[in-house]
Amino acid sequence: MPDLRLATFNCENLMMRCDFSHAGIANARERLTEVDDASVAEQVDSVFNVLSEDDRTLTAEALAATQAEVCALQEVENLVTLTAFDTRYVSRWAGGAFGERVLLEGNDSRGIDVGLLSRLPVVHYRSHARETYGTLGLKPPLQESVNDYAFRRDCLEADIAKDGRVLTLFVCHFKSMHGGRRDTRLVRQAEARAVRMMVERRFAEPAKEDWVILGDFNDYFECDGKRLRDHGLGPLIDDGFAVDLVTHAVADPYDRWTHHYSGDDTYGALDHIFLSPAMAEKNARAPVTIVRGGAPYRAERYRGRRFPGVGWSDPKASDHCPLAAVLRFEGRPLVA
Repeated sequence: MPDLRLATFNCENLMMRCDFSHAGIANARERLTEVDDASVAEQVDSVFNVLSEDDRTLTAEALAATQAEVCALQEVENLVTLTAFDTRYVSRWAGGAFGERVLLEGNDSRGIDVGLLSRLPVVHYRSHARETYGTLGLKPPLQESVNDYAFRRDCLEADIAKDGRVLTLFVCHFKSMHGGRRDTRLVRQAEARAVRMMVERRFAEPAKEDWVILGDFNDYFECDGKRLRDHGLGPLIDDGFAVDLVTHAVADPYDRWTHHYSGDDTYGALDHIFLSPAMAEKNARAPVTIVRGGAPYRAERYRGRRFPGVGWSDPKASDHCPLAAVLRFEGRPLVA
């Protein structure tokens, strides 16, 4: 039975910083965003310096510290940006680029997408960004209609192969809490229902299969060990459909946070790795790592070592901390 070191990381606005006005290419930024072929992205990366050295060195160092074989990413602008980040920054800290890069354009109005970096073969992937409430048969939340997209960004489905076995990932980035956590809860709840439907479409008996839902869910169902009821993640966890790994693997409730909000000094777990019941049974004692060395010093609960260059609020690796775990899986046999 293989094991896989898996991580999720919201990179916080991993976006192109170039001034393309002198590139001699009309609508250069828009055209780069349309690149969806990995080989083309590599060619573009060799021409343009699309990222800021100061902004991204700490982000890459934090990602490398997870020692992940596969990392789900959030807030990445496009495939060209992901390629440049992998080849120019991550490779310096991790001893080499991941190599396998997946990003499909989603629905976010700012152009931030979910993506995947992998040292292992990605044998299948697809976007669910164009699913609507109507196509899923879901009741729209708030003032939305059946024709609106169910996912604020996407639910990226990907199959990873290792040692002849395949594990399916569902990479997510739910609606933010901007506008109030309780006021936006119904949207995240609808996204959670939609993700559950994607899993149920893929697997006839989800509880018996190996799969992982991971990413930035912009919500937490406990705070320092206190269970909360006003969250939007119920469709994933309330009836045991999926199991939150960190809640079960990290004993100290004060040590489960992946995000610090300085506005009200809240330490919460916005980033999650949800396991199928079959996966949870195999990984009851899975080693979990939360990399906080890139967190700004204003996150004072963390008293450990920071990466050189981290400031009080900036610079920082991200406003989120990478979450990683070593997971055993049986999965399905890889069919040639």
